[in-house]
Amino acid sequence: MLAIVFILISAFLHANVNLLVKKSADRLVNRALINVTSGIIALPLLFFVAPLTPLAAKHLAIGIVFHWMYQIATIRAFGHGDFSAVYPIMRGVSVLLTAIGAFILLQESFPPLKLAGLGIASLALIQFRVGSNSANRKALFWALLTALMIAIYTVNDGAGAKAATSGLSYVAWFFTLEAIPLTLTAMVRRSSNFVAACQKEWRTVSFAGVMSFFGYGLSLLALRMADISEITALRETSVVFGAILGVLVLREAFGRRRIIAAFILAAGLILMQLG
Repeated sequence: MLAIVFILISAFLHANVNLLVKKSADRLVNRALINVTSGIIALPLLFFVAPLTPLAAKHLAIGIVFHWMYQIATIRAFGHGDFSAVYPIMRGVSVLLTAIGAFILLQESFPPLKLAGLGIASLALIQFRVGSNSANRKALFWALLTALMIAIYTVNDGAGAKAATSGLSYVAWFFTLEAIPLTLTAMVRRSSNFVAACQKEWRTVSFAGVMSFFGYGLSLLALRMADISEITALRETSVVFGAILGVLVLREAFGRRRIIAAFILAAGLILMQLG
């Protein structure tokens, strides 16, 4: 039960963090500063937690790479499409990819209830179509790439959290080190404008960084407590929060259709795991 509470809070916080990234004037610097803020929160914890086991450290190193790729793809997706369209795609498709990968690579079965959930989720995702012009095709491409990165890092991070001496140890090391790659990317890409961009983004980012730390931190703890597949599906209830926030906060079009589709998508994803 505690894992379920953690993951639902995580889903809500995750949607809000991504909304703030979408709204920002410079998404790359904004996302980098969110990571830095989370890293600053996590850094003192390193003095109180156990060192990572070799296996946990291996998963952490792999995870840092895929999280960097995920964040770059997310920034690109938000640059080309509506938040209420691309966010549910990237979160929902990631679960479908995880399930299909488990079927192909691990020979996991697809009982009737799981197939029904897969069908419902797939039909719901169609409702988030983003159009056929060039910008919308790019949004779809980056959203699908983001989904692939999510599917990979979720399985990897779950294994890393379970391999660590404690969940808090993995959380502390993860957030401390995750800040480095994207911050270096932003410094190189923005060059002499990096400091000025930081000054514009810092107020919003401070709050988002706290949400990011607790959001994914709770997710990692939940992954350690329960089965990865079950927790992954529940976390994707964030698609509902994403669709609602996109409509209410950003005033994006097709609001009612996307909110209804998000509820159906979340129901399909949960059915998949019940199966």
